[in-house]
Amino acid sequence: KVFLATDPDREGEAISWHLQSVLGVPKEKTCRVTFNEITQKVVKESIASPRDIDQDLVDAQQARRVLDRIVGYQLSPLLWKKIRRGLSAGRVQSVATRLAVEREEEIRAFQPKEYWSITADLSRIAPNVGQFKAEFYGRDKRMELGSEAEMREVVGAVEGAPFTVKSVKRQDKNRAPAPPFITSTLQQEASRKLNMTPRRTMSVAQQLYEGVDIEGVGTVGLITYMRTDSLRLSEEALAAAKGFILARYGGQYYPEKTRRFKSKGNAQDAHEAIRPSDV
Repeated sequence: KVFLATDPDREGEAISWHLQSVLGVPKEKTCRVTFNEITQKVVKESIASPRDIDQDLVDAQQARRVLDRIVGYQLSPLLWKKIRRGLSAGRVQSVATRLAVEREEEIRAFQPKEYWSITADLSRIAPNVGQFKAEFYGRDKRMELGSEAEMREVVGAVEGAPFTVKSVKRQDKNRAPAPPFITSTLQQEASRKLNMTPRRTMSVAQQLYEGVDIEGVGTVGLITYMRTDSLRLSEEALAAAKGFILARYGGQYYPEKTRRFKSKGNAQDAHEAIRPSDV
């Protein structure tokens, strides 16, 4: 038997299909296996229950490939002529370009509007309260100051008057945790917090997925498959996280009901969200 363990996505499925075809492996001897994470347990489970090549996934990849050609073969020559030879366009780049153009048009069409803000430095008026600044809000509801004259009128009305605290409002706020990483949010956070390009982020994620040499254990994949648009986590992962939180921090740090995030309606939901393979 021949086990084909290419990536667990449409491209991976098509590669397995091509391999079967090129190598001339009979259908009854072909075993398709996929791993969402490269750990001993998952690899053994997958090898123990192989499946046939999914022709629907292969066809979907072929359709994407055809679409790339239809769009790309028409757009790429235009880019070569107008910008620089060697650039390529396809179903993804062309849509991204359009989004960027539409946003740029919105920015250019923006009509600037004058507004003023007032900040009172109260630390000089009452030295015993420490550093304290107050922003102008309005009387009963928020007021926007659209000119210097309006601003001067407000300043004139409060000059020399005592500043008092009218009321204090206290409230408790619940803050929900961010949902698990998908490919796009992983790239955004890496860019925002670590200044990493998407290319570098995905290169590092690929290494973590394929495996890092852990002393005494061997090579172990540290994260689940990094190309995903799903917010779903496996029941096994949720149970492991629950056990860890209860043992390490105690029951008050775990919600009454296990938190589950819903993926957007157009998500393919083929894989789990990106998570550590072992808590």
